[in-house]
Amino acid sequence: MQHEVHLGSAHLAEGSQGGVSRFAAEVVARLVAREAADGSGVREELLSRFVAAVSSLDPLVFEELKPELRRARVSAAMLADQYIPEAARRLGLAWETDSLSFAQVTMGVARLQAVLREIGSNWSADMAEPADTTTLLLILPQGEQHTLGAMVLAGRLRRMGISVSVQIAPKLPELADYVAERAFDGALISIACEDRLETCRKLVKTLKEASNGGLRVAIGGALAGADENVMRLTGADVVTNDIVLALEGMGVMSGMLPELETS
Repeated sequence: MQHEVHLGSAHLAEGSQGGVSRFAAEVVARLVAREAADGSGVREELLSRFVAAVSSLDPLVFEELKPELRRARVSAAMLADQYIPEAARRLGLAWETDSLSFAQVTMGVARLQAVLREIGSNWSADMAEPADTTTLLLILPQGEQHTLGAMVLAGRLRRMGISVSVQIAPKLPELADYVAERAFDGALISIACEDRLETCRKLVKTLKEASNGGLRVAIGGALAGADENVMRLTGADVVTNDIVLALEGMGVMSGMLPELETS
């Protein structure tokens, strides 16, 4: 199965290095493509049944598929990094083409999120002592809806040993207190809608002020690759769609990411 990914180059503020990922399909598709090249990609027949099962209005259909996934040796990591993102993409396409109803797509996404929470319960980098692990803040601004993509990315980072705090639609005063009380190594903001740019600018300003200017803020998402003015309009340090540049630029485990190295 072939995945095509179009990644934009990083936009860096003066004095900044590195970048941030395009948080949903771009990040995952790139990982999937590399693992597929190693012979560990998704099986089309099983993936199709997985999509049909999660979108079925009968919950027993999905329950009956679980033993088959285990027999096929589909690991938790493969589910999180390959099957779930691709299933979400296909659910979206099915909605656009009216081949699935709103109820089916809603049910499918809810089940994907439930599966991701279940299989991610053992990815416990967040429970490590702050001094012993890299800590990142992942923010979805108010109005953004792509929570599944953020959960996929958070799970991937946690399995790499990075502690990730996901904040969805945080209020600025609470976010300022949260950042001031902790020592994050970087902040990632995902943005897909142009009308969220002003919200994003306020988030960046809050993060900078709360950390006394010490926190590097990177922006990714669908809009990052489409609008070259995102960095200027938001005040972020980095705008890019490349997860490799993101982690390396923030000094996060740069020597421990052989599977993410760019071609």
